[in-house]
This record gives sequence, C-alpha cells and structure tokens, in this order.
Amino acid sequence: MRYNPNIKFKSISDITDEKVREKMEELSQQPHVLGIQLNGSRATGFYKPDSDWDGFIYVTDEYYSSLEIKDIWKLDVDETVEPKKLLLDYLLICDEWLKQKVDSPLDIEHFAFVEAITIYDPTGKLEEWTQKLARYPEEEHETRLKVKYLQFLEARGYGKHAKLRGAKIDSKLNYYRAVVSAVNLWFTIRKSWVPPFKWWSEHARRLGMDDETYQMFERVLDNPTLEKLDEIGKKMSKEIVEQGYEFPKDIMNTFLEFYHTSAPEKNYLHSLL
Repeated sequence: MRYNPNIKFKSISDITDEKVREKMEELSQQPHVLGIQLNGSRATGFYKPDSDWDGFIYVTDEYYSSLEIKDIWKLDVDETVEPKKLLLDYLLICDEWLKQKVDSPLDIEHFAFVEAITIYDPTGKLEEWTQKLARYPEEEHETRLKVKYLQFLEARGYGKHAKLRGAKIDSKLNYYRAVVSAVNLWFTIRKSWVPPFKWWSEHARRLGMDDETYQMFERVLDNPTLEKLDEIGKKMSKEIVEQGYEFPKDIMNTFLEFYHTSAPEKNYLHSLL
C-alpha cells in the first residue's frame, strides 16, 4: 500500500517553496544524481506551513562511495531569517544502500518508501526500488504477526510480574512497551509496515482505525494498566483469529517455534525488533 491520496506533487516544479524548488532543480542537474523523492510530512500531507522538506537524493554508487560519512546527510538552512529556519533535510542514497534495505525486516527501513513521492526519476529506477521497498511481504505475514503478538505478551507479562514484586517503575515501563507493541501489531494485522510513531495516529486513521480502538489506545496511554492492556490484547487476538490464524490459542508452541532449529534466520531478526 502507498499513501499520499491527496498529494499533488508530481515534479520538482510543484514544490511551493521557491528556495527548496531551486535547490532541487540544482541537484537534478548534477550528473551523479539519478532521482529525487520527497518524504516526511510534506509527502504524507501532515505538514504545517513552516514545516521543512524531507527527501532522498538517489545518486550513483561511485559518487556515494567517494563521500565521507558526514556528507551523506544534508541540511539546508535559511539564514536570511531570524531565528534561522531549516528548509530542506535530505539523505543521499544509492543502489547498494537500497539493496540492503530490501532484505531488512525492520519496518522503519521500508515505511519511508510507503510514503515517498518520486518527483525526479528520468530512468525510472528510483520508482522501481520504491515499489520493492514499499511492498508489504505478505509471504511473511504470519511470522510478522506472531513476532509482534509475542512482543506484546512479553512486555505485558513483565509489567505484571514487576507490579507483583513491588517495582512500580519497572511495571509501568513494560506496560508502555506493551502499548508500543500493540500499535505495531495493529498495523501488521492490516498488512502495513509500521509508520514512525511521530504520526502513528494519523496513519492509523488512514487505515481505518475505528473510534472504539482509538479510544482503547488513548485510555491505556493515559494510564497504562494490566486491565486496559488485556482489553487491547483480546481485540488484537480476535482480529488475528478472524484472519484465519489459530496461533493465539496456542501461544507457548508459537513462542517455542522461534527457538527451534527449524526456525529460519529471518525469524530471529524479526524477533529482535
């Protein structure tokens, strides 16, 4: 799934900030620049009038390898105003960098491409990479569901036991971990890479989170308790079973799957998230 249903950017000329547009046009003329994308709040539509512009600049492997590490990330600041204002924040990427991301199980490595808008791509290669990276791996869906669900149960369990031994801070920390895991699980149930939590509620609404579920999360974030987490856990379990998966009914066997010699290596990578 790709986002941006209402975004009108199709090319560099559509950028509304004159200084940012001029910088993008300048970059597009560089021989080592193969493509340009917008991401972040400008791409999702969650921006405010003074928000900066975020992007990826797709360059040749040769140019990328010639750079020092500090030079792969650029910040353009408008120093003509006071206080100074960040205009443009962009990361240089290349084929080798993109190859590494394709095989990553980390949601954060993929979601940037779910929301990205390609505004300069003369060869079409950048959009090809984007489609690969944005695609949710349906063939791994069950594994991802199991991992996210186990993470929720683990954090909830640690919180419960910490409370029983009188460790209130430890308990609350793990209850918050459980909430984060539940948010991850909610997006995964919908076969979506998990977005950055900066905008999680906006993305959840876009994917159809109903008021009842949103209020569940709101209540538990306001005051995390075992009872509120159990409420969310039951709802998530029900949705998983409705998708045709029975593992919430045999969670110990599901847990042990990840320690068995037959478990693929990628399962362990998932379990470390």
